[in-house]
Amino acid sequence: MAEKAKIEKVEKTFTGIDFVGETILVYLVSILGFIFSFMDESKYGKRAKFLYNQAGALFVVELAMTVLCAIPFIGLLFWALNVVIFVFMIVALVKGCQGEDYKIPGIYDLGQFIWNKNSTK
Repeated sequence: MAEKAKIEKVEKTFTGIDFVGETILVYLVSILGFIFSFMDESKYGKRAKFLYNQAGALFVVELAMTVLCAIPFIGLLFWALNVVIFVFMIVALVKGCQGEDYKIPGIYDLGQFIWNKNSTK
């Protein structure tokens, strides 16, 4: 029996590098996801838009957590929350490199709220 070759569509990204490289780039340097989420949507695909929205929202949350961690006593709670968000970011990074889209709880919803776009992934 002959097996059909699985043809994967190459996802278009803003920088032009492959999707795995783009995933690593925008999660590790989340300000890039924030910047790319404001770019013209016709230059990249829906999956990349999902990635940029989530990484951009992650940048906003990281920025807020950095400020809130400076508050005495209660800053420790925000620091712990920041560690949890970092773990979720690592999970999303690994799953993104494997070809899956992982919605970080709360972060994905925040990204949808900020950019008011309907990414189906």
